[in-house]
Amino acid sequence: PSLRKMKVWSLARTAQRAVPLVFRRNGHGHHAPVNPGPPCTMDSMPVPFQPYSKVYGELQAKFNTYLAGSFAFFILAFSYAVYEDIFIYEALRTPQSYRNRNKN
Repeated sequence: PSLRKMKVWSLARTAQRAVPLVFRRNGHGHHAPVNPGPPCTMDSMPVPFQPYSKVYGELQAKFNTYLAGSFAFFILAFSYAVYEDIFIYEALRTPQSYRNRNKN
């Protein structure tokens, strides 16, 4: 037989030996059932003990403080970026006239 036929038969025998391993790993779809745990109830949910309006007011005050602080930080950071010319505004706009650039 030719060398090519021998290589084909060798490849076929290797494939036949590998097929049972593949099927053994997959388990033919017979997996152990997953235990989902106890049925879902509302027993673990916290029960409110304060009036809604009181808690809402406290949370809104805290969140409004966070909002004001973050807005102030944004304004400060943006003004610093403009001061340092981070957005290269001067480089992107049209050049000024020679007279305006050299007013000294």
